[in-house]
Amino acid sequence: MKIDSSHDFGTRECPSCGVRVPANENRCPICHYPFPVKSTLSRSAPLIALVLLLIFLALLLPLFL
Repeated sequence: MKIDSSHDFGTRECPSCGVRVPANENRCPICHYPFPVKSTLSRSAPLIALVLLLIFLALLLPLFL
């Protein structure tokens, strides 16, 4: 997938030095603060837990019938 370099991603404030940094940057250009990056696993963890719970309950259901 090609990323459009002219697209405006907005800005965010560096919690370390307070400078406005483009939102698509991973590190502050002034103080080099590394912005935390959420992994895709941490974003989908609740969904994975729900699916596993439903599978577990589906396997237990025949034991109570």
